Amino acid sequence: MEYRVKLTDQFLDEFEEICDYISNKLKNIDASNRLREKVIYNILLLENSPRMCTEIEKAIKNGTVYKENTTIYDKYSNPVKVPAGFRLASDSGTDVTKGIVIEDAEAGDEISKGNQYVWVPLGDIKYNENGDIKTINLGRYSFDAIYNEDTQQVEGAGEATLQQLADDYTSVVEIDVEQYYNYTELTNSSNGVEVAKNLEDFITKAKTSEGYYIGRFEAGKVEENTNTFNIKKGQEVYNEVTQANAANLARNLYNNSNFESDLINSYAWDTAIVFIQTFSGDTDYSKQSGLQLALTTTGNAHDNSNNYDIRCNIYDMAGNVREWSTEIYTNSNSPCVYRGGSYGGNSYYTAYRTPNNTNFSYASLGFRTILYVK
Repeated sequence: MEYRVKLTDQFLDEFEEICDYISNKLKNIDASNRLREKVIYNILLLENSPRMCTEIEKAIKNGTVYKENTTIYDKYSNPVKVPAGFRLASDSGTDVTKGIVIEDAEAGDEISKGNQYVWVPLGDIKYNENGDIKTINLGRYSFDAIYNEDTQQVEGAGEATLQQLADDYTSVVEIDVEQYYNYTELTNSSNGVEVAKNLEDFITKAKTSEGYYIGRFEAGKVEENTNTFNIKKGQEVYNEVTQANAANLARNLYNNSNFESDLINSYAWDTAIVFIQTFSGDTDYSKQSGLQLALTTTGNAHDNSNNYDIRCNIYDMAGNVREWSTEIYTNSNSPCVYRGGSYGGNSYYTAYRTPNNTNFSYASLGFRTILYVK
């Protein structure tokens, strides 16, 4: 197999470190070249010697804060575009299939510091050392999952079917999951729904960057301040919020020219499920229903067996609270759409779409943000 190594300062520094280590080991060895090769082999493979770290491993270890938007690569050469002011979290995955987590270090204010997002990769993703590829398309999907009132179980295989590629965003494509009304994603507001800040910009930037970020957790409250929120583990969930308020909070979280923040749209939600089902081993996560029977803090939804709702480092898409999106239901009486499962019962699951009116808020309803690099 052909390996391509990027001659970054990090690579050169670590290569020099390894060379120095080997040189010191060989100082007092007077032997043929063949024997010296064997000694080097043993040093590198049998001893606890330095090794070449990937850019991501080194960034995690050093807590590197990026001063400008920077593309780094995992061990399989998949790109990750880190926005300025962020670093990789200490518990981040080391390749994109495990969930690369970034953390706000100096991109915003003191309240946003520590906010965490997970990279959702797009395009052809290498997932092993053989260079094998799986493809993630940015799009809106329907999922083979439906709640059976009689059995009180979510049934179906959970498989994803692409309904609308991101390239087709200018078309009004309605996903038919209801008998009378369908779901769509528009670029202009309809019936009082707050649509994506700039859907075309999100799609263009996500495809150019070969990925986008989804909040690692649901939005959390900052004490009793209703004008702001954070994206951290262990926070009281920011619930009882209308769709319009959730959208305004999400898009005003940052004032930074390096990236945009927004309320999650249907492309981002559906593609995140596809990413999870492709690489987490949970091929029917789309039909996972809420795990717990009571509201809990962000990142802590779990069942009685302590099975937590976490896949590829993304928490609580199937549980805790349902989450507002910018998708639109084609019924003017209930045009707003929220997604996912909640503690409220088995009838709500990860891929589920629920419509309601523009004034609706509830204890089991919150929101999640996305972030995309410019």
